[in-house]
Amino acid sequence: MLKFCLEKGKYVILLAVVSTFLASVATFIWGTVRMITNVVSLIAGLITHEGGHSGVQMIASLDSILLAIVLYIFSVAIYELFFGKINVPDWLVIENLDGLKEKLASVIILILAVTFLEHLVEWKDAKETLMFGISIAAVLIALVFYMHHKKGEKD
Repeated sequence: MLKFCLEKGKYVILLAVVSTFLASVATFIWGTVRMITNVVSLIAGLITHEGGHSGVQMIASLDSILLAIVLYIFSVAIYELFFGKINVPDWLVIENLDGLKEKLASVIILILAVTFLEHLVEWKDAKETLMFGISIAAVLIALVFYMHHKKGEKD
């Protein structure tokens, strides 16, 4: 009985796959709408000679699109790990949980860099920006070290 439940229980994982895929689609739409709105605002600002903070808004839009990519990668990876291969680009093929962690870590590094850039462009308080940069750098160093260590284990 327990064996049967555990074998068929993997289908509960489909809830995670479907929910993260739907979240990815919703976040892609949200990011796209934000980006289009920002482009329209940028063009309107050029016409009226009011620049504003369009650069910061573009970076924030990019951040939401990167989040959508993380959700999509997670959805695809969980499906592949539990149910089998699907037709995706080679760079998205994930063989095990370590592969999933590597893919997510690389996108998270990019998200952190974009987040810092967004904060840097807004630049309100030098000390706060320095502390924020140091904390981002600490996380980036840990992620890069993790990825380098995992790559060393494979070789």
